[in-house]
Amino acid sequence: MFRKIVISLLVGLVVMAGSLTMTGSMALAGPEGTVRGESRDRVAVLPVKDFNLQKYEGKVVLVGFWQARCETCDAYIAWLTRMQESHGEEGLIIVAVNQDQDTSSATDLLNKIHPQTQVVIDPTGKMGSQYELEGMPSTYLYDRNLNMQAKFVGFVPEETEPVEKEIVKLLKKKYKD
Repeated sequence: MFRKIVISLLVGLVVMAGSLTMTGSMALAGPEGTVRGESRDRVAVLPVKDFNLQKYEGKVVLVGFWQARCETCDAYIAWLTRMQESHGEEGLIIVAVNQDQDTSSATDLLNKIHPQTQVVIDPTGKMGSQYELEGMPSTYLYDRNLNMQAKFVGFVPEETEPVEKEIVKLLKKKYKD
């Protein structure tokens, strides 16, 4: 219970402050704005205003929008974690964008996100509006030159193979090809 309260407070601080960068699975506050968890290393958490897709040029980027109340988002977060574990060393960057207005509802799923995943908190839906979201979760896949290559709306765990194949195909291409 204490951990959930601490997590909710810290996530709320990110949203309210707008410029605080946090990392970790969010159990114990650490130095320089980091937050460290018990069993996980670090999860970078940014407010939407501090997110810059350009910093990932040269990597394959999967931007995934999710909400805690979404029926399939728990399975979606688990899939994002598997993709990060399977393809992170090949150059895949996962950006998990939370669209919950009340970020405290996202606490449980935030704790399940892979430590190398970039989390963006977007409670006002600004980033979601820019992407013209059609459903939740939504996935946008960029090549190493940051050209959008694919868009997937919704999530069916049994139908993830084509998405992973697209990721693998993009990972095999060189930067600036």
